[in-house]
Amino acid sequence: MRRSRNYQHLQLLLQELAPVAVAFSGGVDSSLLLKVAADTLGSTCCAVTVDAPYHFRQELSDAAALARQLQVPHLLLTFDPAAQLPELLKNPPDRCYHCKKALLEHCLAELDPRFTLVDGSTLDDQHVHRPGRRALQELGVRSPLAEAGFSKDQVRELSRTLELTTWHKPAQSCLLTRFPYHHTISRAELERVEASETALQQLGFTVVRVRSLGNLARIETDNGERADALLPAIEAACRAAGFEQIELDPAGYRSGSMDKLKHTV
Repeated sequence: MRRSRNYQHLQLLLQELAPVAVAFSGGVDSSLLLKVAADTLGSTCCAVTVDAPYHFRQELSDAAALARQLQVPHLLLTFDPAAQLPELLKNPPDRCYHCKKALLEHCLAELDPRFTLVDGSTLDDQHVHRPGRRALQELGVRSPLAEAGFSKDQVRELSRTLELTTWHKPAQSCLLTRFPYHHTISRAELERVEASETALQQLGFTVVRVRSLGNLARIETDNGERADALLPAIEAACRAAGFEQIELDPAGYRSGSMDKLKHTV
């Protein structure tokens, strides 16, 4: 396979940074980074994944499966925000910064200090609102994909070329983004949202968000017509998970829609 200039640049960066530990969520970007690191560095790379209660169980399972497939050592760390960062569960507007910093510090504390911790941020992430970027800079965590000039589209294209099944995986965000700012979030509420979204994905929705507003589930999908047709099944799934009221958002899925919500519950 002919290697692009960006790909070659990425390989050189990884060789310079080796040994490397990839902060690995199992998403599109970190999966490509881990694949290239494994192919380029062999035994001088590993993956590190943090298991927090606001992370999807399926995402963690997918990450573990890919690490096994790539035959990369995989360090799985548990993070308990109630004990380690209790303010996070109050869902402050700057939660992404505090979360990212706490998780990266947790990784750095557990890693062999010889390893360079790297993450899957891309060029696109440098030009949008990403509060977690400040934590990367403060802790010296490198972003080789961005440094090598990879956009999101280029990440997907190379992932497809390398036959990674993640190449067309939808973007995912943590469960905290389903709640209004300043709402103190319980583990039961996290589980309720995760169960609802998992059930709706099983109904065939590729992109779905269950925004939690007290006992109301506001459903955002990328396919409004399908949502209208399956409304009874959607309502049944969300009620089975513990919601009392369900409504479809007529505007459909929008990234960061909870940022525009002015009230708390």
